[in-house]
Amino acid sequence: MIKHFKGLTIGLLALTFSLTGCSESKIAQCQKIAQISQKIYQQAQASRHTQDTEKVRETAQKFAAMAQELEQLSLDDPKLQTYKTDLSQVYQSYSKSTFLMLEAIKTKNIQTAKLAKEEVIATSKKERNIGEEMVNYCQPSG
Repeated sequence: MIKHFKGLTIGLLALTFSLTGCSESKIAQCQKIAQISQKIYQQAQASRHTQDTEKVRETAQKFAAMAQELEQLSLDDPKLQTYKTDLSQVYQSYSKSTFLMLEAIKTKNIQTAKLAKEEVIATSKKERNIGEEMVNYCQPSG
């Protein structure tokens, strides 16, 4: 299930560190979001192919913790506040779906497993869209 996690592109992180046309405040705010997203991406990659349900459970807990960390970020930019909230919801959804998948495995419930997989796929699409919008927003404007 974790293998479906796409994460924000590492390019977002690289982009926000190399921006030159945006104000310092915007760059710093983009970096704050990107740094948390990078932590989540690394965690997901580390447990991507594991069969160890405890490691998967830890990943789900970290998704929830990172969602909370995002929510606690102090950002002045209204657009970035929206991205922050949207990404927090995405990571909460990944956490919920991961826990749902673990429950499906434990109870051998195929329907629940399918539901969890569908939720992960939908969440992945939403995350990709938010990431693309954020990359465009954080780029220098000219």
